[in-house]
Amino acid sequence: MTQLIGFLLLLMAFASMMLLGLPSGSRVNLVLNLIGACLLAVDALANWRWAFFALECVWALVALYAIIRSYLKSDSFTTKNCSSATRQGQGICIQPIEAELTVCKVADYTEIDLNSPFVFTGRTDQEASLVCPTEIVPSRTLERSDGWRAFRIQGILDFSLIGILAPIATILANKGIGIFAVSTYNTDYVLTKAEDFPAALDALDKSGYTII
Repeated sequence: MTQLIGFLLLLMAFASMMLLGLPSGSRVNLVLNLIGACLLAVDALANWRWAFFALECVWALVALYAIIRSYLKSDSFTTKNCSSATRQGQGICIQPIEAELTVCKVADYTEIDLNSPFVFTGRTDQEASLVCPTEIVPSRTLERSDGWRAFRIQGILDFSLIGILAPIATILANKGIGIFAVSTYNTDYVLTKAEDFPAALDALDKSGYTII
């Protein structure tokens, strides 16, 4: 049973990358790998399979190291630090949002809890648009597009700042990745299709942005 659970956890970690678009370095993925590897290491030790035990121990240690590093990295890039770096036009911090999002057009907002996190509304004289986690999409939508992921520019952006979103859009456009951008009072949120999300984060990371 221990071996089966361990294998299932590692399979879930793999599936989260392939099917849900979670980055391999996401904490959810790393925790699944850590627990799965530990369970397999225990099973290998109980059955005297030393090579497999050593392999799983290394796997677990790598996952544990990555988890610790991710927390240390997050602590070193606080909202204040990211905001300061943004004002200087460098060291911009990108924070992935875990939720899967849906972009839709609705008749009204009566079915949606506007106090829920990551709910964006936009009403004009022609339409009422809604971006929200897929799990709370209203039952009645006029049109909808599922399978979106998002990241935000960490910190509070001053209204006088220019050229923050354009370079990001250009980097992703050069990779053939389309975006849907939403701006709030504090910052900008950039949405891509879930299957493009890992590639989008990788492109920004290689272009000098800090993924936290």
